[in-house]
Amino acid sequence: MRAQTAYLVLTFLGVALTLPFRVMAQQPMPGIQVTGRIVVAAAPSDPVKQVAVEAPAWGESAAAAIEQKSSFDHAATVNGALPNFVRSNPRPVAPFPIVLNHTVRRYVEDMLAHPGGLDEAFARSRPYFTQMVRVLEQNGLPPDLVYLSFAESCFTSDGAGPWQLSKATARRFGLVVNNTVDERRDPIKSTRAAAEYLATLHDETDDWHIALIGWNKGETVLDRFLGLRGIDYNRLLAQLPRTTSALMNRFMAVAVIAHHARDYGLQAITFTMPPSYRMVRVAPGTSLRTIATQQGTSVDRLRELNPALLRDRVPQRTAGFDVRVPVATKAAL
Repeated sequence: MRAQTAYLVLTFLGVALTLPFRVMAQQPMPGIQVTGRIVVAAAPSDPVKQVAVEAPAWGESAAAAIEQKSSFDHAATVNGALPNFVRSNPRPVAPFPIVLNHTVRRYVEDMLAHPGGLDEAFARSRPYFTQMVRVLEQNGLPPDLVYLSFAESCFTSDGAGPWQLSKATARRFGLVVNNTVDERRDPIKSTRAAAEYLATLHDETDDWHIALIGWNKGETVLDRFLGLRGIDYNRLLAQLPRTTSALMNRFMAVAVIAHHARDYGLQAITFTMPPSYRMVRVAPGTSLRTIATQQGTSVDRLRELNPALLRDRVPQRTAGFDVRVPVATKAAL
């Protein structure tokens, strides 16, 4: 009798422990495929609580910059298939399938345990974010892909820049990379190249998850993974290289946090404000010191706004060079 009672107790505990991961959230996050129960903590030290989310938000008006701009029509198909990206005539493709499963939730919790790095990344993106989203949409891509740059680099302008493009890929899609200029570090120019590359990968795979495998590991490996198109995300993760699965999980975690920043206790940031810079065409070889003096700003500020410049002057072998300067400066050179 005692053994039978113990068996029944263990069976009940087993069902109770596994049930939260089998029950869909009653109010799922818009645009996000959820597996398991949505439980977020406002801060790592706070008690865990159920949060009902009304609408995705990253600041008061960021939802308009992300959620409202997609013109993809889920009912619009071509012969029963989603329309492909065409380089000369970009057409919207399906939204990126953001998944919040147990693994992605762990990444979310880890990021929120040390939110300073993510807050700094959001702040660094502030002057460029709206324009980056616009570039993705102009290429017919899901705006949520902007968060891939955060997963790749925490939105750094150092090294290979926000999107971490290789030199070969950067040059393939029109970026200048030499000993005086590295346009991979420019948030807007590198986003244009990243958008073209991502569109190319989606053309080849017709599946965003598989496209990101090509992004991370190169197009030469795609044939090995095409058979995994459309499968459940959890099953897909088990088949991926560790670095690729980690990148996907980071990307989705950043997207979840960005869409629901207020619910996670992060500072609301508005990205719909006008850019804090303007473009000025300067003569070849002009030094940043000269530009700073004439524009009423500092060399450090010019370096910050023009991360593609590897030296404190614009290239010599150009007809002219466009430089970002703060908006509250003197008239253009």
